[in-house]
Amino acid sequence: MIWHKNLEHRFASFPSYQQIIMVTNELNRANNHRENMTEYKACLERGLELLDFIIDDSEKWRLKYRELLRARRYLAQRYLQSNIFEDTSTLQRALHQLDPEATRRLGLETNPPPK
Repeated sequence: MIWHKNLEHRFASFPSYQQIIMVTNELNRANNHRENMTEYKACLERGLELLDFIIDDSEKWRLKYRELLRARRYLAQRYLQSNIFEDTSTLQRALHQLDPEATRRLGLETNPPPK
């Protein structure tokens, strides 16, 4: 199923931090649906689709391409585990580390720079 029909052609124009945040938002939504396996899996599907868009944006992500493929493989494994909820927070943190600006914009810095 295609979830983001009008987004694929525009996705590469988004800054890298926004791309990461969009994926991790879907993973966060998945965590919020631990009681509804259908919606949980739909969130994981949307996250996979967005991650595929990032992977297709190879010029922007060429230095972190392997990490993105690892994240996709991990997410796909979670998706294929039928009817088993698994928290996605670890994957979210790993993805945020790929773009420090995403971490900063979400206010997740452990040691923010002095003001």
